[in-house]
Amino acid sequence: MLFRDVGKDVIAIPQPSHAWLSGQLLRAWGNGIFAPVIPYEEVCLGAELHDIGWLSWEAAPTLNPQTARPHSFQELGAAIHTSLWTEGVRRALAFGRYPALLVSLHADTIYGSLFNFAKAPPEDAALVRRFLDDQHRFQSACVEAMTDNPRYATILSPQAIERNRLLVAAVDRMSLQIGWGLTSEACIPNVPTIGEARTEIRLHSLSGDPAELVVDPWPFAADHVEVVCEGRLLRGRFTDERAMRQALDNAETVTIPTVLRHP
Repeated sequence: MLFRDVGKDVIAIPQPSHAWLSGQLLRAWGNGIFAPVIPYEEVCLGAELHDIGWLSWEAAPTLNPQTARPHSFQELGAAIHTSLWTEGVRRALAFGRYPALLVSLHADTIYGSLFNFAKAPPEDAALVRRFLDDQHRFQSACVEAMTDNPRYATILSPQAIERNRLLVAAVDRMSLQIGWGLTSEACIPNVPTIGEARTEIRLHSLSGDPAELVVDPWPFAADHVEVVCEGRLLRGRFTDERAMRQALDNAETVTIPTVLRHP
């Protein structure tokens, strides 16, 4: 779950809705500067599914007593989030090996950028390392299983797979900024362009309105892109988890449209 501040309240956006937004961005991707997505359907689906492991948690979110709100995705301990990622990869496999491969690879992205092995408790660091070892074995098995499939035979090189991992990482970061309600500027690093080239994408709001953002350089095919996600307007703070869940169940549904424009 992630939050967009609305005065003293927040719009609570479930992780799968944020992931849906990632998929919308990738489905619009590609032009003369940014190469198209290959294989298109599988990579777009992988982006849409990258947080599928959160489905059960989002149905019964836990209360963070320090914030008096549901835990955000950044606030859960290693035992919980490695379990969620394991479940997510398992669920993604029901859609296909390539989408599941990308969900698994996104775990490498997340732990590589957000988890500090040096500062984590030793037991948490060991748990995450075991989880990543399991995922690396799964990734190797996926690639091996697809090698003789003519659809994938030419796009299973380490460079091609790394490109798609970075694409999912880029739209994940972009969709987080959109969900949080960007009113200034954010930079998305290491975005693939053509071949093995990379660049940085800037998102910024000229007027301070998060509903309309400028993207530079422009990675999409159309001259503007409209995306949408959904959340719930959560009012107040809570000391009781059951009351917090009830408030979420009864909360007003909020649709969050965003227009992305060429600079």
